[in-house]
Amino acid sequence: MSQEKRIELIKRLLDEKQELTTKDIMSEFGVSQDTARRDIVLLAERGEVKRTHGGILPLDFGNKVPNFQSRLSRFTEQKTKIALEALNYFHAHRVYFVDASTILLKTCQSLNLPMTIITHSLDNCMALAEESKVNVKVLSGTLDHQNRFFHSSAAITELENVALDTAFIAASGIDEHGVYLLNQEDAEIVGKAVERARKVILVAEHQKFVNNSYFRICSPDKISMFITDRELTVAERAIFPESTKIQLAGELD
Repeated sequence: MSQEKRIELIKRLLDEKQELTTKDIMSEFGVSQDTARRDIVLLAERGEVKRTHGGILPLDFGNKVPNFQSRLSRFTEQKTKIALEALNYFHAHRVYFVDASTILLKTCQSLNLPMTIITHSLDNCMALAEESKVNVKVLSGTLDHQNRFFHSSAAITELENVALDTAFIAASGIDEHGVYLLNQEDAEIVGKAVERARKVILVAEHQKFVNNSYFRICSPDKISMFITDRELTVAERAIFPESTKIQLAGELD
């Protein structure tokens, strides 16, 4: 395969996965490390990608968060692993809040235990409607058509009157000041669920550390467990208190 043909295929793969490492390119195209690096250098020199330590990102990475349907179409193997890892922390006869996210939708599609799930996600509700053992409570409000969740001041009030065993939350951005979402109404509802939960489990890909979002859900010290797809750097680990457990998806406890 010519380099130009491979470059075009790398760009398509990057658009799908939103992040590629040198090893990803080597594995996908059966090339050597030197060849993969030359491809990365060429793409970076052309100004078609952002080069990172060990890989590449799209030029617009971190500048926007795709809508729900776009994120769903880009569902990756890493997200699947995180979603399935989260299943280990649901137990019968408990009360959970489950956030509106593509990862947690995948989790909901595999749940079928006698438990109560409270959610503001249209898609979570539809997935759980297929499982007769799950008691589903949907928060009231107006549907955000693009991101497929319900929001209202009444939803906040409804959460005030619930004691949650665990809140499962997602994020579009993480930094030393907190966990963030792009939408204010979404962040307010999820933030209230965090306040009402005895335990908070964050599910997110490692790339969320470099995403730009605006509305804070909570501070990092509220996170009991962080389920992600890659080992954190020392600086990233330091964002969370020692009491926060970092669980890599697919890794034995």
